[in-house]
Amino acid sequence: MALIDVTKSCLDSIRQISEHIEGAIVYLDAGCTESFQLMGAFPLFLDLGARAVCSSENMCALDAVADWNGSFESARKIVAHSTYPDSPLGPDAFHEYQSLLLQDYEELIENSDLKSGQLVDSNTKGNLTLEDEGWSRFTSNEDVPSLEASSAGKNQYGDSPRQGMVDLGQKPIVSVHHFPMILSPISPRVFVLPSEGSIAEACLSSEHEDSISAGLPSLSTGLPSDVDEVPPAATLTAHFLYHLAAKMDLKMEIFSLGDLSKTIGKILTDMSSLYDVGRRKRTVGLLLIDRTLDLLTPCCHGDSLVDRIFSALPRKERTSSSASIKCSQAQLKPGPSSLARASLEVQIPIGEVLTKEDFEIDDSGLSNGIEAFRCGWDSYNSASEMVDLISLSKKASDEKFFPAELLQGSSVSTETFKGTPYLEAILDRKTKDGAILVKKWLQETLRRENMTTDVKTRPGFASKLELKTMIKALTKSQSSLIRNRGIIQLASATLRALDESCSARWDAFISAEKILSVNAGDTSQSLAAQISDLINKSAFAGSDGKKSGKKELSQGLLSFQDALLLTITGYILAGENFPTSGSGGPFSWQEEHFLKEAILDAILENPSVARLKFLHGLTQELEANLNKTKSDVTKETSTDELNIDDFDDDQWGKWGDEDEDEENDNKEQEYDDMQLKLELRDRVDNLFKYLHKLSSLKSKKGPLGLESNLSSDPYANKGLLYKLLTKILGKFDVPGLEYHSSTVGRLFKSGFGRFGLGQAKPSLADQNLILVFVVGGINGVEVQEAQEALSESGRPDIELVLGGTTFLTPDDMLDLLLGESSYI
Repeated sequence: MALIDVTKSCLDSIRQISEHIEGAIVYLDAGCTESFQLMGAFPLFLDLGARAVCSSENMCALDAVADWNGSFESARKIVAHSTYPDSPLGPDAFHEYQSLLLQDYEELIENSDLKSGQLVDSNTKGNLTLEDEGWSRFTSNEDVPSLEASSAGKNQYGDSPRQGMVDLGQKPIVSVHHFPMILSPISPRVFVLPSEGSIAEACLSSEHEDSISAGLPSLSTGLPSDVDEVPPAATLTAHFLYHLAAKMDLKMEIFSLGDLSKTIGKILTDMSSLYDVGRRKRTVGLLLIDRTLDLLTPCCHGDSLVDRIFSALPRKERTSSSASIKCSQAQLKPGPSSLARASLEVQIPIGEVLTKEDFEIDDSGLSNGIEAFRCGWDSYNSASEMVDLISLSKKASDEKFFPAELLQGSSVSTETFKGTPYLEAILDRKTKDGAILVKKWLQETLRRENMTTDVKTRPGFASKLELKTMIKALTKSQSSLIRNRGIIQLASATLRALDESCSARWDAFISAEKILSVNAGDTSQSLAAQISDLINKSAFAGSDGKKSGKKELSQGLLSFQDALLLTITGYILAGENFPTSGSGGPFSWQEEHFLKEAILDAILENPSVARLKFLHGLTQELEANLNKTKSDVTKETSTDELNIDDFDDDQWGKWGDEDEDEENDNKEQEYDDMQLKLELRDRVDNLFKYLHKLSSLKSKKGPLGLESNLSSDPYANKGLLYKLLTKILGKFDVPGLEYHSSTVGRLFKSGFGRFGLGQAKPSLADQNLILVFVVGGINGVEVQEAQEALSESGRPDIELVLGGTTFLTPDDMLDLLLGESSYI
């Protein structure tokens, strides 16, 4: 039986629509572009005969000119993929979408002709169609369909315009189809959803008592929810998983853990039908888990090379035009209608590894050609219609020009080394082991290319100098750079993650989290004192950096926002280790009072944190207060230096009036300062009420009983996913784990069960294929721990596929819990 490979399944899904892609200009929305980038689908489009692949959010008239396959005929067909989550028509209204697209097309042409006063030819008409926002406005939503518009022939127009009428000639043929395989595969068996796709951007919870963020499920209570409305992301996730299983020809046995996961499981069960009866399909055990059952794991900085890479490298900026369209749509609905997830496409700075001399070794004009092409293409949007290629060539060859910004890579899950995907191999490894593996790949690649380096290598260790030297050797020629781009990009990303500017902060987090964990096993007083100390140190570091004129903190020092993330970690640990006190939280009133005072002082010293949601509207006041404090210190210093002999007798006579005015100004300033501090105290009190909610996660998930039944030593530092899989594969009962019977199962249970034909409840451990989907997101450490649990189970026959709403870093968690999407 073939192994499951989600990347291969996605590429096969594209091949199945090859007849639509051939000869077409393909338009992809931002989410689809990110998905296809990660799975390496763009070469496949070229093989299938696409004329060009373009961005739906950035349509341009030049799109009709571009042609990958060298065809001299005009473009006759457009294939577009786009989503509109807030459409009232629903996911299956294909006929209605066809009508709306045709109507929108005709109105666009008619309005354009009436404005210009003359008819346009077919080429102009095509350009107008490409630039119309209506093509993305009227597409389907939850099932993420694709749209194909193909013209049956060249449209004919009269020689003169008709008053009040426009001859549209032959109407285009429009068809709307469903394309379900839109996911972002990190490896053949690990995937998440595109950051700008409709599912990842949909809200996982609405604002109510048990919700903490729009981007996370509500806290699980095990009780019926008071909120009748199902979150949009629940329906979208259920539809996605249903069509994913159908496309891969799998039959699902559904299990869920957590309130929102149970809701998704019920929707999936209702979507099943008797159509599958008698069909021989491979069975997959689907396990749905709420992210809020374990917030500690994604908030902490674990030993994962992939997590370090995603945290260290900059991400691709979100598509601006898409964001503006969604923003205008969001105004129609109260509350948050979509989330801004961080892009999954990391920007790997290959050019930063190289120096100017590295580019001069192979004088093949690579940088000249790239820069000339980029400037020539950008000149389309400039006022000048002519591009002086001679000046561009001089600019490119100038000794000051260095195209480091032109050499940026991105991770692609299909890049392999002798058949082994790079990302899959390092996902299961810790930082040191992953770096050694990358070094080994570089060494074998150099041997294959018959290249040598002067740096001596140490076995069992990967230094930054070794990695950098080998990367430079492989980029000496264009052919080697293109041929070995996969390992070069991965090694450059690893080098950036291991750089002291990034690793020092990560290591400081690890050290602080270990100290918090140790103190959590002691007393609440010691844990509160440790959190307070971290806050005070971060506030001092931030204010000291500003006074010295430094824009960045010293390496290894944590900022105040970092201290807030550690405070969240500390409160979750306190909720797991200490009973709730009279103040409603895990700490006593006195302990929490000291924490509040520390945060209050830190905010006054660091007004830049006002971007956090609980401080909205106080930016100007906090900055003015900080500037006044600095000014007062300066005035006191200058006053002490004044000499009394510098004043004459006339000036002595004016001091009385000046003192009175100054006293009135001081009273007004003191009143303003008092108002600011009172407002700030209210905001900080709200923050701690929110922290109390996070600390109650232990009591909320108490029915699971995972911690009490497992030995504490080997599982102390493991996440929920490891503990859960260990217990399931060991065939232990998991309280709170719900099985969702299929339509056939319910029929056997209610009807045929009377005749002794009842159906036994299946076990997740009995499945040889398990798909775990974490509603809210996953991180690299959890991928490691899931594979570790599978290895320790002694079940090599089980295939494990891991998925999630998004890929989470600790910074992403801080944004979810205290940023714009938070319900603080």
